[in-house]
Amino acid sequence: MAASLADLSMATQEERTAIWTLMASAGPVFQIPGGTWMVTDPAGVQYIHRNPDLFSSVGIMGAGELPIRYVPSAVDPPEHKRFRRVLDPMLAPRVVNAMEDDLRVQVRDLVSAFAGRGSCDAVKELAVPYPTSVFLSVFGLPVEDRDRLIGWVETMIQKSPQLKPEFVEEYNSASWALYDYLLPFVEAKRADPGDDMLSRIIAVEGDDAVSVEEVLGICILFCLAGLDTVTGAVGFMLFYLARNPELRRRVLADPALVNPMIEEVLRLEPPAPMFPRVTTRDVEVCGVAIPAGDRVMMCLAAVNRSADTYDDPDDIDLDQADRGHVTFGGGVHRCLGSHLARREMRLVFEELHRQIPDYEIAEGFEPQINWPSGTLHLQSLPLVFPPSTGGGA
Repeated sequence: MAASLADLSMATQEERTAIWTLMASAGPVFQIPGGTWMVTDPAGVQYIHRNPDLFSSVGIMGAGELPIRYVPSAVDPPEHKRFRRVLDPMLAPRVVNAMEDDLRVQVRDLVSAFAGRGSCDAVKELAVPYPTSVFLSVFGLPVEDRDRLIGWVETMIQKSPQLKPEFVEEYNSASWALYDYLLPFVEAKRADPGDDMLSRIIAVEGDDAVSVEEVLGICILFCLAGLDTVTGAVGFMLFYLARNPELRRRVLADPALVNPMIEEVLRLEPPAPMFPRVTTRDVEVCGVAIPAGDRVMMCLAAVNRSADTYDDPDDIDLDQADRGHVTFGGGVHRCLGSHLARREMRLVFEELHRQIPDYEIAEGFEPQINWPSGTLHLQSLPLVFPPSTGGGA
C-alpha cells in the first residue's frame, strides 16, 4: 500500500476515503520504502506537534536556489517565536474582521462575473482567483497581477523537485520569477510604507526586526501555503454542497450551521493532507522507535477520520464539527492564516448563494486532482444553475 501511494488516484471522494482508511489500517506508525515514517494516530501526531525540539521543521520545505528560508514554517524555536510574535497579531480575528468588507466585495465581484451566464467552473473562476486576490490586497500588491502569481505558485507546488527530480528547472524558473517580482515591492515599501501587511512587517523595529530575505521568505511562504490550500478548501466545500442539495438547503436555512459545515469540509478534505518533520534525536512515537535524522510524515487526513474521535468519520456530520481537527496543524507551527482561510470560505459561501442559491454539477463531470502534489485541490468544478438577474448588492 504505502509503497505505491504516489501511483494511486485521489480524484474522487471515494478514492480519498479509501486511501486514508487504508493508511490508518497500516498502523499508528509505520515506515515506507525510502525510510519515511508515517504517523496516522491522533495521539502520535499531537505528540509531534507538541515537541518541536524532537521533531524539527528546518529543511522540510526546500527553497531551491532562492537565498531565503520559508519563514516561519521552516524555522524551529526559539527563533521561530520571534516571527510568530510579529505575524500572529497581523492575522488575529479582530484584524480579519476589519478586512471583511473588502474581502466580501472581491468574492462578490467574481461571482457576479458568471452569475448571469447559467454556468461556471467554480474552481477556475472562483476558488483559484479569490485567495490570490486576497493575498495581493492584504499585502498591498497590485491585484491585476493575479494571473501571473497564480501561474508561478501552481508551478512551484505541482512541479516541486521533491515530487520528481526532473521538475527542478521549471521549479527554479517559477521561484526566481516570484522572487524577482516581490523584491522591488519589498524595497519600495521599506522606503515608502503603506497601510498593508507587507509594510507593517517591514516596519517592525528592534529585536523583532525582519531582514529583506526574511520578508521575502514570509511572502513566498504565504503564496505556497496560503493560496493553493484555500483554493482546495473552497473547491471541496462547493463540491460537497453541489453533490448534496439536502445539506446545502439545511445550511442555507440556518446560518448558524455555516461554520460547522466549513469545519467538517476542512476535516474531511485537508488540502495539505500530510506534513513532514525530521527527528532531532532517537525518539519513540506510539511505542515505535524512530532514529535521529529520520523523516516523519504526519498523516493529518487519516487523523481527521479517526473512528475513535468521530461517529461518522467519513461523512459530513454537522453535530460533530466541534470535536476539532488537525487540518491547520498544531503546536507552535499551527497555521497562522487559519482565521483568514475560514473567513474566505464563509464569504464564498455567503456571496455565491446570495446570487446563485441553487446549482448542480454539470452532467458527465469527472473529478481530477493532481497527485502526487504538495497540496490537493480539484482541477475544475463545472456548475450549472438558473442565470441570476441580479441580487449581488
